[in-house]
Amino acid sequence: MGIYQFKNRIPIINESAWIFPNAVVIGKVHVGKNVYIGAGAVIRGDYGEIFIGDGTSVEENVTIHARPQDKCVIEKHVTLGHGCIVHNATLHDHVVVGMGAIISDYSEVGEYAIVGEGAVVKSKTIIPPWKIAVGVPATIKMDVPKQTADFWNEINMIYMQLAKDYKTELKQIH
Repeated sequence: MGIYQFKNRIPIINESAWIFPNAVVIGKVHVGKNVYIGAGAVIRGDYGEIFIGDGTSVEENVTIHARPQDKCVIEKHVTLGHGCIVHNATLHDHVVVGMGAIISDYSEVGEYAIVGEGAVVKSKTIIPPWKIAVGVPATIKMDVPKQTADFWNEINMIYMQLAKDYKTELKQIH
């Protein structure tokens, strides 16, 4: 597994988290309970600090990084879609970031907000809670319907279960 100390910066990973064997976690990274980190994800706390809250899913090929002496905070039950980038930003509880989206420096995404696929949240942008933002640059389009929030809570539960199941059921066959 690609978990690395860099200088005196050591990842702290809850034992209930699942980190796919070809994911890379470097340096000062805190991974909470029941976190799923998919194949190809790169989480670099080499000179910044990264917090990944309980129940968060970091899907395949996600990149998370923080600037020197700074931090990237991903709170609880966040869903980071395949191939998205989160750089030195804050994502509050239950945020959903769509596939291929980019959340840039010092941006903040409020709880239950959704950033659509391929969207670019530019530096220092604030996406309020319960809003859907899409486009390049990302703009707010509408409120998150309760039904949509419920759907993403169910998806989050699936990934927390995957974090458990992969520990016992994933078998390499070649």
